[in-house]
Amino acid sequence: MSLTPLGSDASLPPDPGGGWSHEIVTLRDAVAVPPVVSAMVQPAGVLAADGTPCPHAVTWRGPRPTMTAPSPPAGAVPRLPGRHLYAGQLWAHFGHFLCESLPRLWALGHAGSLDGIVFLPKRPGRVEALSAWQTEMFDLFDLGLPVRVLDRPTQVEELVIPGQGFGIGPMFAGTALFRAFIRDRFARGIAPDGRPRLYLSRSALGGAEGGILTEPRIEAAMEQADYAVFHPQKHAIAAQVAAYRAARSVVGPDGSAFHMLAFADPSPKDIAVILRRSSGVPDGIATHIAAFTGRAPRMIDALVADWVPEGTGRANRNAFGQVDFARLQAALTEGGFIPAGAPWPAPRFREIVAEAKGRESLKDGIRLVRKLRPDTRARRKADGPAVGAPS
Repeated sequence: MSLTPLGSDASLPPDPGGGWSHEIVTLRDAVAVPPVVSAMVQPAGVLAADGTPCPHAVTWRGPRPTMTAPSPPAGAVPRLPGRHLYAGQLWAHFGHFLCESLPRLWALGHAGSLDGIVFLPKRPGRVEALSAWQTEMFDLFDLGLPVRVLDRPTQVEELVIPGQGFGIGPMFAGTALFRAFIRDRFARGIAPDGRPRLYLSRSALGGAEGGILTEPRIEAAMEQADYAVFHPQKHAIAAQVAAYRAARSVVGPDGSAFHMLAFADPSPKDIAVILRRSSGVPDGIATHIAAFTGRAPRMIDALVADWVPEGTGRANRNAFGQVDFARLQAALTEGGFIPAGAPWPAPRFREIVAEAKGRESLKDGIRLVRKLRPDTRARRKADGPAVGAPS
């Protein structure tokens, strides 16, 4: 086992400022072991030739590893000849792909000659050809190497294992090596092409992915302020990059599009992220954008209530936010994103309920229940009903 530079304690969480997240480990005859159970934390990873787990191959989320030491496979395993880069886990979810499938590619400029790139699947049973958008993402990095997803334990003649250079939690800031890789390598040939003001919408995602109730009303108001409503999933990755590079002012509900924005254009721009749920998740978006562009986004919390799947008890990724239109308008005006103007027309409560019911019908087994925010209750006691209250 060789370390570049000197070895660090890889049993600790990765650190964007130093340590094993900046290291490259090279193993001969290592065995890459994909998961056999579907779970957030699952046995999977890399075993050295003597069966010792390699801690550098583990993916972390904040203070917790999402991989535990796998059992050595029984019997003979197939062998992959050549020298290959271990890229970690391949996610089918767009946002997790950006945050958890790209963080080891920084080593492409530091690892010497390679014959390919290998991933482990995040979910067993989902190993198949790369999707069209995954292929386009890899093409925009100009990899020049075959990408393999290992569906069974595989011995690799020489496996190059970079540290985790990016990820969820403090790693949203990225290491200097990873930030340089994104800046210098990603989508080098894509020129800016699009409007100077973008509203990144979630209203056309299909209905069950979480968002803001009655978002089309916000879209209409933003169009009046000369914003183009942009639905990222309707465009090829290259077109998304071109649009983000052309934009100087970007507004929208928190989501994966803002991670793509931070990757696509490292130049500072005015960004406002509207919270779509009561969650700490958007903090990672703020960290990512600030670290990669040099300018922190304006985070806008205009939530009145969360409509959450019954039984979950919290606002997860399937939750929908109910926002106070007056507070949202005021925050955007104060931040210079829109000019002062007539009050935005707020939806009636029955419209909000009707949309929530419509969302339920799009995903079997989900019933949305309304959880009023504590700060909303306090305001109502002091000032009376908030915008969007039952009527």
